[in-house]
This record gives sequence, structure tokens and C-alpha cells, in this order.
Amino acid sequence: MPKKKNKDGYFRSTFVIGKDPDGKPKRITIRGKTRKEHDEKLAEARRLHARGISLNEVTVYDWAEKWLNVYKANASDTQKAHYSAKLRNDILPRIGFMFIHDVRHSHLQELLNKHDGGRVGTVQKIRIAIQQLFEDAEVEGIIDRNPARRLELPELEEEARRPITPIERAIAYNVADFHKAGIYVMTMLFCGLRRGECIALRVRDIDLKRPSINVDKRITFNNGNTGEEKEGTKSRAGVRSLPKRVVPIPDLLKPFLAAQCAGKNPGDILFPKDDGKHATRQTVRWWWKSFLRQCHIAGGAKLYRNQVQVETSPFGDEITAHYLRHTFATDMYAAGVDDTTQKIFLGHTSKEVTDRYRKMSDAAFDRALQQLNDYYADLDFTIENNLPKKE
Repeated sequence: MPKKKNKDGYFRSTFVIGKDPDGKPKRITIRGKTRKEHDEKLAEARRLHARGISLNEVTVYDWAEKWLNVYKANASDTQKAHYSAKLRNDILPRIGFMFIHDVRHSHLQELLNKHDGGRVGTVQKIRIAIQQLFEDAEVEGIIDRNPARRLELPELEEEARRPITPIERAIAYNVADFHKAGIYVMTMLFCGLRRGECIALRVRDIDLKRPSINVDKRITFNNGNTGEEKEGTKSRAGVRSLPKRVVPIPDLLKPFLAAQCAGKNPGDILFPKDDGKHATRQTVRWWWKSFLRQCHIAGGAKLYRNQVQVETSPFGDEITAHYLRHTFATDMYAAGVDDTTQKIFLGHTSKEVTDRYRKMSDAAFDRALQQLNDYYADLDFTIENNLPKKE
């Protein structure tokens, strides 16, 4: 064991892993910034050697399997799924067969370059997975140098969610009239609530007289299928927990929410599962998947063996619940709602305007609500009238 650090600031020792063809001992160097780190790396090297595995013979696939099981053991289920998918689909098919000691920076940069023209978010996640995979391999002592440093992203396509189109809005509005999740979807579309904020609502949060929705909590899914209720809304721009906000209920949404509240107690969950409890991750996914299918069918999409042929549908299959929130933001701008009020209604603000939540006047609130009502009154929600004209 090294008694003191070398001049470069590392504890260092060598470990014999075999012999060269000429009979000379073949060694690897174990380094660590602390004595503990050095000793742990050396112990792992000896463990692998005792099993007949030279560190030079560890493939990227071998290391990736251990990395997921050990280094990502405490990650959420969602994070594990993301890392596993990136390894399985994007990383291991290209370099998994290689011995990890043979991987060079050029191999990894070439891997990323293959995604030229891809989406920013997707390729960034691939780079993060690569960087962590090799950084932890260096920590483990399997490699001496990390080849994933300074990886550059290729030219990528910016991901931009769009507002839904007039035909998509008309279809969603009509499907909501009969679908079980319809009012949940309309609340996100016409009030701009996030999914977690929407499923956290209780009947007492709905004020049909003012008319408004009190948004002061959210459901977050960190681990597993069941969510956790938290106070406040999603933090932004350094604000750890935004205060509650009140958002208006446009006239066209009031009948939907009145029907949803009918016969319920104030403390009841507004959009529950069948057992009356908060919706789970799987529940909201099923709601959206089912609603999306009905939108395709309502738009005239063809069915083959009961499967929707999405290419024949005027309703975009890429649309997620967050597109509805983006649409509401676009609606406010089109209706003439001022910038500060837009930020307040979205709960999407900075430190400088956080206090406006508490100081927003009734007059400003009513003015914005009227602007939205006027805007929505001019929209046509008839599917037939919004279908593209045939040439």
C-alpha cells in the first residue's frame, strides 16, 4: 500500500495482472485521490483478477451491467429506465463489444456524431449516460483515463412543443364530452395546469362563482407508480417553492367542471382513480393513451385490426399533455393577456415577480378572464369546419 501521495496528488500502486509474450510482468496502475479510494480500486482489481478476469478484458457491456446495478441502485425507476434504454438502444450496440480499456475519445465522439440532426434532449441524455458510465469506470479503477471528457454535441434539432392546431383543439373538445378523462384534459387545455397540479386538485379548489381554480399543491412521481403530494407548485428560476396561484376558469370550461364536482364532498379528489385515490403514474398514462386513441378515431383515422393508423389522422400522435399547457400559453398571448399575468397564471415566474401572486388585483384577474372568454367565443369547435379543405 502506498504510504503517501505522489507529486501529482494521487495515491498510486501497480498490480500484476499477467505476463507479456516475452515473459515480463504485465502491470496496471491503480490511482486514487484519497487512500480510501485507492484501496477500494485495488481491492476491486484483485477481486476481478481472482475470478480470472483481467481488467483489460472487461468489455463495455460487462461494465455497463454492473454500473446499472451498483452506481444507479438508488436512482428512481424512471431514471433507471432512461439509462437502461440509452445503453440498450444507443451505446452498447456500437461499443458494447469493445474492451473498455480500448475505448478512445474518438469512438465516443463518433457515436454521438451518428445522431447529427437528432433531437437535442435525446442526444444530451445519451452524452450524459456515456459520461457517467466512463467517469464511474475511472472511479472504480477499471480505466486510468476517462475518454468521455469534452464530448461535443453534433448539430441537433431544437425540440419545440407547439400549440395544438384548430382541428386538434376541435377534436379534443368534442371527445372530452364523452371520454372519462375528458374534463381532466380540458382543465389542462383551458387553465394551463401541469399534469401533477391537475391530479392533485380537490373539489374545494374549484370556485365556480368567481370562477377560479386554487393551485397550491402537486403530485410528483419520483419512485415507482404511486405519486407523492407536495405543497406549492414546481420551482423555477431559483424559487424553491412558488406560492399558490389562482387561475381563471373560462366560460366554456365551467359546465365541464360543474359536472365533475357534482355530488362530491369538498375534500374529494377532483380527478381520482376508480377507488377515489390520487391517480397513479400508470393511471394518467392510460387516461392520455385512451383519450389520444379516441381523438384519432373522432378525426376519421382508419383502423386496421383495431389498431389506429395514425398517419391517416389529423390529430398529431406526438401530442402529450404538456402540449395543452403550451397551447394555453399561446392562447393567453393571442387573447392580449399581459406578460406578467401570463406568468402568474402559468406559475412560470422569476424571483422578481413572485410577490405578484399575493398582490394581483381582482380587476386584473377579471380583465384577463374576459380577454380569454372573448378569445374562446370566437373559436369554432366543430370538427367538420376545421378539417383541411380537399383540393
